[in-house]
Amino acid sequence: MMAEKRAHHNALERKRRDHIKDSFSSLRESVPALQGEKVVSSSKVSRALILKKAADYIQFMRRKNSAHQQDIDDLKRQNNLLETQ
Repeated sequence: MMAEKRAHHNALERKRRDHIKDSFSSLRESVPALQGEKVVSSSKVSRALILKKAADYIQFMRRKNSAHQQDIDDLKRQNNLLETQ
């Protein structure tokens, strides 16, 4: 009975670790600065680096989106001015 519980627990833990590993792989593939990085055991990208690069990329994209939104707002104002003339 205890052996079955242990085996079940081990299987659940393995599944959890595999899910985390797959999630990090997916995140690594989503960050342009990490795309194409070789996942060879000797040159493996660390999870800490994946998180740092992902956070950097998110900040970059937020700034870019903010700039684009500002451009959209400016163009809307210009359009409104032209329409009222």
